[in-house]
Amino acid sequence: MYNRKTILMNYKIIQDDEELQNFINWLPECEPHEQYYISLLARKKYVPNSALTADKSQIKRITATKDRIIQKLRQMECEVGAYQFKGEAIPQQALAVYITPNPRDLRKAGLQLLKDIATKVMYNEIYNPKSLSLNVIQTSCSNKKYFDIDIDVKRGAISSSVHFLTHLEGKINRDCITLVHTHGGMHMLIELAKIEPIYKNTWYKSILGMKCEHYDVTMNGDNLIPLPGTTQGGKIPRML
Repeated sequence: MYNRKTILMNYKIIQDDEELQNFINWLPECEPHEQYYISLLARKKYVPNSALTADKSQIKRITATKDRIIQKLRQMECEVGAYQFKGEAIPQQALAVYITPNPRDLRKAGLQLLKDIATKVMYNEIYNPKSLSLNVIQTSCSNKKYFDIDIDVKRGAISSSVHFLTHLEGKINRDCITLVHTHGGMHMLIELAKIEPIYKNTWYKSILGMKCEHYDVTMNGDNLIPLPGTTQGGKIPRML
């Protein structure tokens, strides 16, 4: 007999459809040999009393063109309990989705994969070809359009983007900057082609040397960022 109590709830990966679609529209178009790399993680810092032992436990990794990102994210929304760690269901609150804002070059990754597999075979090492391929795809940046800077907001500090941007005056032009608000701060994506000539040779050192009582700045370059519109420890990353 049908019973409402027997219905299993699913993990919710996409939290804001409009926010997600806006970010996807903003992403650079992919060439035929390019795709985006997306990773679903379980993070202990969001659920300290869970069975998780590492802060970043990788659950699932995928690649996708812009037009298939949403479809592939929907496929991650399986029944609660399907994602497990040491026999325990991973809670929804622990999940976070990350993406590379710069596309990955599959041709470059394929050549590196051939080299890596040859090395493993030569030294008779045990390896997982699927895992190896995803590793090289993650690190095979195609055209680096955006430079990523991770901004952590210190405890008790002002998290306003307007407040943060005041510290960038004279260091870089604002129209090359896109901010993504995240669980613990912001990611600043700098569109390299839009940096004004006056800042071309100075912006990196100026921002790297920026001392501020409110923020910690880490220059990541080409990095994974929380995916706007999806889940991140119970919060939703949003793009400005």
